[in-house]
Amino acid sequence: MTKIDKKGNFLDLVPERNCQWDKTGDGRVYLLVPRFKNQWMKKIALKLGKSETVKIHFDDRGTAVWELIDGSHTVEQIGKLMEKDKNKDETMDKVYGRLTEFLTILSRNRFIQFKNY
Repeated sequence: MTKIDKKGNFLDLVPERNCQWDKTGDGRVYLLVPRFKNQWMKKIALKLGKSETVKIHFDDRGTAVWELIDGSHTVEQIGKLMEKDKNKDETMDKVYGRLTEFLTILSRNRFIQFKNY
């Protein structure tokens, strides 16, 4: 993972995907997150009929953002592309606030990582 310059602007960072994912039949994204890190726990769980992964499903906005996280768009570019999907009464500040919160959660859980632009 690249060390991020703390003094830089969050909007200049480029998010990259860092986990497996797929789409449902209706086009929504879901992440495939390993259920167990421990090999012996994994073996026990598989014998009990548990799956190896947990699926985390995104809504339409989450799916749209995830598809733009391709290692080439900055956070600012993703925000500008998301502007067309915003509600009439939603300000751009609110769009960027939601976007940065979503990306921060994804980063904290190591589903994405950031690189400097």
